[in-house]
Amino acid sequence: MKFKLLTAVALLGTSMMSLAEDLKLDDVLAEYIEAKGGMEVIQSMKTMKTSGKMMMGVMEAPFEFTYKAPDKVHTTFEVQGMKGIQAYDGEMGWQVMPFMGKDDPVALSADELKQVKEQSDIEGPLVNHEAKGIKLELVGLTEIEGTPVIEIKATKPSGDVVEVFLDEEYKIEVMTRSKMKMMGQEVEAETYFSDYKEVGEASVPVAHSMLVKMNGVEAQNLSLEQVEINLEVDDSLFEMPVVAVKEPAEKTE
Repeated sequence: MKFKLLTAVALLGTSMMSLAEDLKLDDVLAEYIEAKGGMEVIQSMKTMKTSGKMMMGVMEAPFEFTYKAPDKVHTTFEVQGMKGIQAYDGEMGWQVMPFMGKDDPVALSADELKQVKEQSDIEGPLVNHEAKGIKLELVGLTEIEGTPVIEIKATKPSGDVVEVFLDEEYKIEVMTRSKMKMMGQEVEAETYFSDYKEVGEASVPVAHSMLVKMNGVEAQNLSLEQVEINLEVDDSLFEMPVVAVKEPAEKTE
């Protein structure tokens, strides 16, 4: 029995090596683009608005995320009746965080801005990678929680690396892994994608469930309830509001 098991494992390993040798980056990318609806459909997505709930431990926070091509994003989330905002207008990032004592809009820190810029690329690193200056490397076959996946390493112009894991059969994201800084500390972030549903007239597959882990610990669980594509969205949504100067209170004698 032990000999048969070892033989089966060896045959499986040989089979995976053979499959890996047959893989070509251009072919995988072509299948990925096709799985996303095709390049014409991808480029036709000028806006996207999603809404749902974000779980952080036992705390539930309703959220909305709005994107406008090529790189504008606006996110709101509500915690204990207070509304937080984080946005990027293509040049400047800003936020309102009343639960952190920031009732007025303030500019994002360098680390926060970098993270928001990442969110503004909803195409992801595998689409138009050459135009974005991203270098792709086909790592090969592996598994994510028992699911056979194809691993692709994406190196950005900044030197940052994102590992993308595509379902071997369907060629859509199962997980991404990257490193980021939070409060001055470098953490490894993993995002798991599931519950794909077809959205819009072009039936674009969109993950409606995303689990985010930081250094292996579950940090956020996002569940999308609505996804809308190509709505009319005014640019003013992404612009940092002007804060009115408060007049000093008059002294009373």
